Amino acid sequence: MAAFRLPIYTAPPLHSKYVEEQPGNLQRGFASIRTTTVYYIGWCKSIYLFMKNGVMDTVQFGKDAYVYLKNPPQDFLPKMGVITASGLAGLLSARKGSRFKKIAYPLGLATLGATVCYPAQSVIIAKEGRSDEIHASLPDLKHSVSLPKELASATVIKSESTSGTTQFIPDPKLMDHGQSHPDDKDMYSTRS
Repeated sequence: MAAFRLPIYTAPPLHSKYVEEQPGNLQRGFASIRTTTVYYIGWCKSIYLFMKNGVMDTVQFGKDAYVYLKNPPQDFLPKMGVITASGLAGLLSARKGSRFKKIAYPLGLATLGATVCYPAQSVIIAKEGRSDEIHASLPDLKHSVSLPKELASATVIKSESTSGTTQFIPDPKLMDHGQSHPDDKDMYSTRS
């Protein structure tokens, strides 16, 4: 009986060379179609998501604007009149100017009108928009702006004077003890 020698038991030839298989025309064609369709499907998906989010945001903005305009604050219409008039004044003043002036003047004057009508919100936006270097060089505007009556009455802080310092006393109705019912506050530890 002759012994069979399987190639796995023999040593590989010393001069072996790895040759990578070259894809054929059909395989290259399918790969090309696949990469192209994946690219376009991803592109279409991103455009679909962008459009869907844009439409949803627009619908939500419309609903919010409708609810707000259905019962506007008492001074809303005069303030909008000032902002609109300042924007129109910018539009009239830049009507014979360059394209930059036609854009900058109305936007600048409308922004100025909004800043005059809504100073507290303007300060908040200005503080969020500036960088750390500018933040250190500009004065603190927090105490120079008076809050609207609704905000000022809602942010009254109860305090008592003890030896020249002010101590904060929280409103018990607004305290959160971390439970669902205020009667359970003795069951939870609170920070003091």
